[in-house]
Amino acid sequence: MNGAIVYCSQTGFTEKYAWWLAEDLGWEAVAYADRGSVDVAALDVLVFCSWFHAASIKGAAWAKQAMAQHPDVHAVVLATGATPPPDSGWSSEDEIEQAFCRTFPEEEYPNLPHFYCHGGFDFDRLGAVDKVAMRLFFRMLGKNAEHDPKAREMLDIMREGFDGTSRECLKPVLEHIEGFGKH
Repeated sequence: MNGAIVYCSQTGFTEKYAWWLAEDLGWEAVAYADRGSVDVAALDVLVFCSWFHAASIKGAAWAKQAMAQHPDVHAVVLATGATPPPDSGWSSEDEIEQAFCRTFPEEEYPNLPHFYCHGGFDFDRLGAVDKVAMRLFFRMLGKNAEHDPKAREMLDIMREGFDGTSRECLKPVLEHIEGFGKH
């Protein structure tokens, strides 16, 4: 079975997951900027790794186009985000599923395997527009933090930055891909 991982990463957390997957699978990890070098038609599996931005997945238009042009290639989507995983108590499976469905509606992609991995946050690595947006978000969160201990905790964590990546998060992705290879 041959495959490739195409990743879109702004601050490096998604890239870390892509390289871990590439290492574990023995496949190539290709930056989104170089996606044109990937011969999707020659693949058995295409893994698209990207990050949630404003409740949608960056670069998804390319992944959708690749899936439409190559329906025989098994596509897998891995998205990362700063939101802690459901088992942390900060989010629910439903919230994450809704975020996936905003980008890949279930009616159009009913069997698309998709996974979520906790990423991280590094303000200094954000682009200029995202820095402005995050400053506004911090201001809003600061107002809520006066009454909400959870908002206070979130604000403190985000201001400090964090790396929530864990290679263990990739286990379900790897199991899925390995299971597909047995068919």
